[in-house]
Amino acid sequence: MELLCHETVELDCGSQLKSRTVRAFRDAVLTQDSRVQQNLLNSERPNIASRPEPGNGTENTDVQPYMRRILTGWMLQVCEDQKCEEEVFPLAVHYLDRYMSQNPVQKSRLQLLGTVCMFLASKLRESVPLSASKLSVYTDHGVTIPEILWEVVVVSRLNWDLASVLPSDFLEVLLQDLPLQNPALVRRHVHSYIALTATELKFSIFTPSAVACSCVTAAVIRLNVLTETLTADALLQVLRNLLNVDETSLCECYSALEETIELTLGRTSPDLTCTPDNVQDVKR
Repeated sequence: MELLCHETVELDCGSQLKSRTVRAFRDAVLTQDSRVQQNLLNSERPNIASRPEPGNGTENTDVQPYMRRILTGWMLQVCEDQKCEEEVFPLAVHYLDRYMSQNPVQKSRLQLLGTVCMFLASKLRESVPLSASKLSVYTDHGVTIPEILWEVVVVSRLNWDLASVLPSDFLEVLLQDLPLQNPALVRRHVHSYIALTATELKFSIFTPSAVACSCVTAAVIRLNVLTETLTADALLQVLRNLLNVDETSLCECYSALEETIELTLGRTSPDLTCTPDNVQDVKR
């Protein structure tokens, strides 16, 4: 018998063959093993080490915060249009912030950097990575295929350290013990909030575990899917105890997330108890 591992399988749907990506099942052993959780916590780090100064993109005087917001918004649209895994966009932004916090970047090279970061992130978190030619099309060929091979420089500046911990890596650990009515719905909304935090520079100073706890709390409270009554503060405390997150940092992160949601979602809906399952709905 021959055992093969395929990234995609073809399904016979009548007269047509349709391709479907094979996904790995959630492994309860990994989510329940405290050693895995501790390794994640030991390996995590914020996108940038300290709070950015007002007026700077990160450490770049040439790049303003609104430029980063425009760039990450475009990156998010590309990832959504290509139906990338939820982790690809946050990881690409993680690379973007790390690079910019350590290296000066000209405004004219900002889209190139964002493109390269998506290219790299898709190789780490996507079963079928984004191609350089496809990414070049999304830039209207403003970034050429040879330029995207600048990835070697970006990787070297990141010290070849690409296996970064993301907020979504803590998601199953946080959800497994919560009394939820609809875990699948919560997962979808949490991923949207994680993407939202990636578009805002102010969240880049928080650890992935703090962002994960904040996003889970916001989604669960707004969806009202707990089988028992818990306030936001009580739920934050429960999640904090699971991951041993710094309480001050967690409170700041959650407060910033609630403020961001109210400033964006509140513009289109007076009902702030609702929560979108697509981050584009948040930003409209």
